[in-house]
Amino acid sequence: MKLELAGTGMTYRGTVLKSRDGIPKPAVPPPGIDMAKEAWTARTRFYPVTVAYTLYALVVLPLGLRARPFTAACFIVAGVMSWTLVEYLVHRYVLHGRFPDGKGWLKHGLHRFFDTAHGDHHLRPWDGLHINGGFDSLPFAFVLALLSFLAPLPTAPVFIAAVLQSYVVEEWIHYSVHFHQFRWRYFVYIRKHHLYHHSGRGGDIAFGLSSGIWDRPLGTPIPPKDREVLYRRAPPPAR
Repeated sequence: MKLELAGTGMTYRGTVLKSRDGIPKPAVPPPGIDMAKEAWTARTRFYPVTVAYTLYALVVLPLGLRARPFTAACFIVAGVMSWTLVEYLVHRYVLHGRFPDGKGWLKHGLHRFFDTAHGDHHLRPWDGLHINGGFDSLPFAFVLALLSFLAPLPTAPVFIAAVLQSYVVEEWIHYSVHFHQFRWRYFVYIRKHHLYHHSGRGGDIAFGLSSGIWDRPLGTPIPPKDREVLYRRAPPPAR
């Protein structure tokens, strides 16, 4: 069966499973895929970035809180909330954007970097090489962190540290969605939300990765009928 991946401009040839409620499920890994190995690949690719950003946050955030607790706390909250919007915008307009190839290093570079990386993730959502960003964010993070110190410590430096740490958390949430089935209510919710995005109906909606908070006001929510089916609670067991 040929599946058109909405919003990606690509197709996937393979088995597409449909649940009884009619909502297409994401493409499943073909026989022979070792999911434990793919999960290990995804984890090891993101360990260095996790360590780097977390150590940075563990240094900057306590210093900022010690200097001006209330100000730093406000900037931490602002950083976390800002990241939820950034992740949505990047996912929708960059990772799902179109960057046609052309002459010049910039146009070709954007095409090679952005036009294929996330497309590969949608074509092979079980592939550990395409779950997390790896070292891609390091140049941006380095520049932002450096520039942030032009402002007082409890303000921009704390804000950027919170943004980077939120990015780390979001990437591990994304990892968990594809390789684990945690029973906590939040993880059940976000797994359904994101896997709907991977389904045949969701390629151009449900762009939030750590929550669906921005999908509603920005016009990309899961349709009400599908939401009702996705989040319907299972009936209690018969006695």
